[in-house]
Amino acid sequence: MTFYDRLTKMYLDAPIQKLYPGIDLEVMHHQAVITLPAGKSFHHAGNSLHGSVYFRLLDDACYFAAMSVMEDWFLLTKSFSIEFLRPHFDGLITAKAKLISEEGEKFFCEGELFNNEGKIIAKGSGDFVRSKLPLKELIGK
Repeated sequence: MTFYDRLTKMYLDAPIQKLYPGIDLEVMHHQAVITLPAGKSFHHAGNSLHGSVYFRLLDDACYFAAMSVMEDWFLLTKSFSIEFLRPHFDGLITAKAKLISEEGEKFFCEGELFNNEGKIIAKGSGDFVRSKLPLKELIGK
């Protein structure tokens, strides 16, 4: 099993994933892609996708773009900013993120969230920092 496979397994095995059926992650060097079939179960009272889902996918995709180059320590989100561009109602959404810069123990990533028609529905960026939790405790070697 590759390092990227172990990161994906860690992500998909997390207890929160039970709330996001069908979520998937692909990790590549400096990049990550997350997909989720997002239907009405993720809607707010106004009948479109809740902003927390936009945030979650963008933050997670950016996080794993940073983790793609951090094999020793678990990272933490230090800050994250999101810009909502359009509502989403139903169908697959895809978050694509890339690592923009790495300075010591700090990582900066940017991501975009797309609807099933390929239109950008949100953008996000975040800073990630090294924690004190060894990654090998979570994913093995």
